[in-house]
Amino acid sequence: MKQSTRDSLIVLGLLLAIVVVATVVVYAPQMREVARLKAEIAEQELHLADCAEKARGVPMLVRDVREMRARYSNFDRRLPQKKELGGFLREISGNVSEGNLWNHVIEPGNPTRTRLFNTLPITLRFQGSYLALARFLRKLGAMERLTQIQRLHVCGRNEASRDSKGPEKVDVELLMNIYFTES
Repeated sequence: MKQSTRDSLIVLGLLLAIVVVATVVVYAPQMREVARLKAEIAEQELHLADCAEKARGVPMLVRDVREMRARYSNFDRRLPQKKELGGFLREISGNVSEGNLWNHVIEPGNPTRTRLFNTLPITLRFQGSYLALARFLRKLGAMERLTQIQRLHVCGRNEASRDSKGPEKVDVELLMNIYFTES
């Protein structure tokens, strides 16, 4: 064999060895890293799609929360404890007095006990204008503590008051329940 052919074969062998070493040392690890990064990208795209799907429901949840807040706006009204009952009755009496209602009588009934709470019926009788009655009922409904009107009886006082220029006077009898706990 000629020396040049032999040198050419050695150079060719060295080049082949360099290509093999470069492939094993550089190219193969880079290909594994590229494959790992592609798998991570695919995983992140799935996670992103999942998050986007969940995010589509957020406007509906916000709307539902607003509806529930409106529906349960009075949910935080509470049952007074028995020791707070006197203050509660004074608050009702104060609302009657402040509302330009007169001849008011407040008659608490006998409390009834259930498993979770107690009920105290209260009969209120008073006189006043129809608008004063409406203001009193609005204040009663806005009270922090839970009340329930069972019966409301409103009668016009007499024909003479209707002929006057002022507001019509009414006689009111109201039966309401207030609820309380023993503790």
